[in-house]
Amino acid sequence: MIRAGVSMVHLLVGPPEHGVVRYGTAVHAALAADDPDGHALVAVPAVDSRTVESVCAPTGPGLVHLQFTDRLFGASAPTAADAATGLVTALHERDARVTATLHDLPQPSDGTGFTRRVECYRRVAAALDAVVVSSDHESALYTDHLGLQSPPEVIPLMVETLGVVPGAAKPSAGTTSVGVLGFLYPGKGHIETLRAMDDLDASVAFVALGAPSPGHDDLVDELEAHAAAVGRPLEVTGFLDDAELYRRMATITVPVAHHRHMSASASVNTWRSLRRAPLVPRTRYTEEIATRSPGTLVVYADADLPATIAAALDDPSCTRIAGDIAVHPTPAEVAAAHRVVFERVCR
Repeated sequence: MIRAGVSMVHLLVGPPEHGVVRYGTAVHAALAADDPDGHALVAVPAVDSRTVESVCAPTGPGLVHLQFTDRLFGASAPTAADAATGLVTALHERDARVTATLHDLPQPSDGTGFTRRVECYRRVAAALDAVVVSSDHESALYTDHLGLQSPPEVIPLMVETLGVVPGAAKPSAGTTSVGVLGFLYPGKGHIETLRAMDDLDASVAFVALGAPSPGHDDLVDELEAHAAAVGRPLEVTGFLDDAELYRRMATITVPVAHHRHMSASASVNTWRSLRRAPLVPRTRYTEEIATRSPGTLVVYADADLPATIAAALDDPSCTRIAGDIAVHPTPAEVAAAHRVVFERVCR
């Protein structure tokens, strides 16, 4: 069975600070809140020969839920598929059923890696007993590109209620800033956001709350060069622990998430967790969030980013979610949706 006395295991692969691993930890916590003895958490840095033994007791049925993104399971899409499908096969041989939430689904904007990533995700999805994705947009990507007949389950990313250091609930007096949250990598929107500020007063600072992804230090150089050319204060904070991250997020005047190819976004939801409504481009995914949880985003047409930033600086209250607005989905709602999937798989 899966861990003596435990009905299921949440298996997380990768470094604990990775967004997908952090999300899997939150999903486990939401489910364990009502059933602490029924959900175990196993975290490993990578899949290896010991992984199955760390999850399974010698015999009997059980359920294992994974959080999958190719970059956590291998150095390339093919090796990630090999690792994940090998793991699923080994767990099936122990009579375990295996489900997974697929993150970062392939889309044409992936460029030259798109075809390899499609094949990777197709192999992994086909091996599983059930597949979960985090948005209707991702469900459409799954259906359009993977070519599998059974549609995935859609469980939107949860929005937690996060604590903030007392006294840091509003931007610091005398400072005005535009902030982008998350790792720096091509397409995330840092440089586009900075360029959209060119007509603003030079005293308005640009703050990148995060560190460059491996191999993308050049993006910091690009930001610094542009900021210097227009005389704008710029800060790239590097990695911040949770308490400092939330404190710094609370000091940002205008939060922006100009990622035009997001399919489910932890950074957008982290802003929303702090009851901030980030500026986001109008895409299939952001319109989905706006429909599910009205009043929690500021949505703009792509060409309107400069004007939208300027308007938000004139009235920063538009980036604060009103007290009478509920932000969905809550941890309890996400836990309930997972239970429906798990119970169906285990019938």
